[in-house]
Amino acid sequence: MHPCAHRSETPRVLAPYVRIGVQAQTLFLGFGSIRQAINDRRLWKPLVQLAHHHMTPRTRSEALAFLTQSCGVDGSLADAVMLTLERDSYLISAHSYDPADRYSRHALFYELSGAQADQVQQRLSQARVLLLGCGGIGNLVAAALATAGVGELTLVDSDRVELSNLTRQFLFAEADIDLPKAEVLARELRRRDSTCRIRSITGEVTDEESLDALPEADLVLVSADSPGLTDLVNAHCVTSGRVWLNTCYVNDIAVWGPLVIPGVTGCWDCRTLTARPPTDEPELRELITRVNGRYQAPSNGPVDMLASSLAALDVLRHLGGFGEPASLNRRMGVWTHELALDEQPVERSPDCTACAGVRPAVHRLRGAR
Repeated sequence: MHPCAHRSETPRVLAPYVRIGVQAQTLFLGFGSIRQAINDRRLWKPLVQLAHHHMTPRTRSEALAFLTQSCGVDGSLADAVMLTLERDSYLISAHSYDPADRYSRHALFYELSGAQADQVQQRLSQARVLLLGCGGIGNLVAAALATAGVGELTLVDSDRVELSNLTRQFLFAEADIDLPKAEVLARELRRRDSTCRIRSITGEVTDEESLDALPEADLVLVSADSPGLTDLVNAHCVTSGRVWLNTCYVNDIAVWGPLVIPGVTGCWDCRTLTARPPTDEPELRELITRVNGRYQAPSNGPVDMLASSLAALDVLRHLGGFGEPASLNRRMGVWTHELALDEQPVERSPDCTACAGVRPAVHRLRGAR
């Protein structure tokens, strides 16, 4: 049986994101991750004709009949043309895209990634995210997730809005100065997507007890910079089976990851990911601690936006079950001063004191629905 025979009578339409163009004697079908270079000139005309024909929903048998009967393409060439257009999500279900739907543009992105948009959106609507930190990165990550249709967001932050925040914490305004960040962010998110259930908590996570007291979530996203918070969250999530992701900036480097899926991926303790004061030289350790104690991060809006966007995309990929999160088993960084991509591998270590022996929570695995 032909690999596409099982769906031959399912009408499909050319995806709206498919464009065609010719450059340097090569015809390109689609652009971005789905770009396909067509150098065989015999395919050009029938392929474009078939793409045009699929602007109206067609079954495979109807499309093949169009090629052979209306375009006069012989059998083997017609098969080659069909297979070319059937690759890489060029054709989607006739009901996948409704331009009037709130999430219609995201639906196209999910189809582009090879997923069924309605299933992705359903998963997102049922997902719960716990966000620790509502500052420069937290503002933008929260907005991206809430407006994408994530079902529930819990926002946690102990700070109040300050004048110096407004250069990068874009959901806050001058009128919000001195108000609790979590409450203001919740208010602004509700104004943007009333279907997302928003809970705000003005407080600080300082120990295991305060972390355990927070609401249940399918994913914990850490964008706060409190000392020791990543270690605390990692220990909690490895034990509880919660997925978690850290995102931040290191001066002018936008950083996100690793995406930790307990029992499946490496965790924060599997590898040494950050430089720390030495433990075997007390005097040097004390001096370094004093120097580092005066550190003030040079936070910048565009760098925050970059880290936030890439982290949010990985969260949506994981919760929605489409594509492959870039931060699986690695911590990623974009060095904005030279536009270089860096990564720290975080494969699971059998000797890790935190996650060795931890088994995967099947119900939380990405794609296991």
